[in-house]
Amino acid sequence: MRTKIILLLGVCFLVVPISVKAEIQHNSTITEAQAFSDVLTEQSSSSVSNIIDQINVAEANKKDVTQAENLPEKVAILSLFEARRVESPGIFSFIAYWVQEAVQNGIPANTIFLILLTPVLGTLVSFVRVVVGLPTLDMLVPVILAFALVAVGVTMGILILLAVLTASYVSKVLLSRIQIMFYPKRSLSMLLLAVFVFGALTIASILHFDKVLSLSIFPILILMLLGDSIVSVQLHKSASETFSITSTTLMLGLFGYFLASSTVVQDTLILYPELILLVIPMNIMIGRYFGLRLTEYFRFNTMSD
Repeated sequence: MRTKIILLLGVCFLVVPISVKAEIQHNSTITEAQAFSDVLTEQSSSSVSNIIDQINVAEANKKDVTQAENLPEKVAILSLFEARRVESPGIFSFIAYWVQEAVQNGIPANTIFLILLTPVLGTLVSFVRVVVGLPTLDMLVPVILAFALVAVGVTMGILILLAVLTASYVSKVLLSRIQIMFYPKRSLSMLLLAVFVFGALTIASILHFDKVLSLSIFPILILMLLGDSIVSVQLHKSASETFSITSTTLMLGLFGYFLASSTVVQDTLILYPELILLVIPMNIMIGRYFGLRLTEYFRFNTMSD
């Protein structure tokens, strides 16, 4: 009997440490797994945060030409004038003299640059419509879209544009079934535009985009105006025509954004503002172009094949 008790106690002394050790190892495995999962979660969240921070830094480093320049930028522009100092107006230097005097009198050079860039972008729209043959919204819509993207930043601009395009499509689907007059339909589409744009701004704030904290209402209204124009086109045109008009307008707006954001273009146009006079012969040539548009060449070649 005593032998059996001794054997039983020996087995207990052997099994208990083994089970305790196994439990400790199991718990440590769970702890390590949990720690590894926490590390992965922290790394993934930190990587997303780093990406957003990089976007915010890149947006902050870009010059906002829709705002008046600060003192270092003002000094840089005044030093730029030293490369071509115009002391008195002349036949070929009158505009340069005018620009330099206006900047020295306090008018923001960024404002002058955007004013001078407007006819250049308008000429680009004319070329695309007349020579290339691609339809767009009204003449000023691509120009204003470019300036709005400069004001809000391309990241926020694309986010708001996606909301505007989605709201435009939803408005087309819903309002086409309602038998009411044209302007009440557009008024209802503004409600959807407002809701979707507000949702885009909310998403931007959740993602911690710093640009959303300093947004003005005016570039947002311009982007909403684009959405209203798209809805107006959708109520009259087919889906393919609406897609062509919208996509061409967006491409011109993005191209205008890159021109307006380019330091080279800004310095060149401020230093040699008489270059805008080139739009006169260019528009005369475009206005007298009566040949086939480039898109018609592609279409007729496809039909002949």
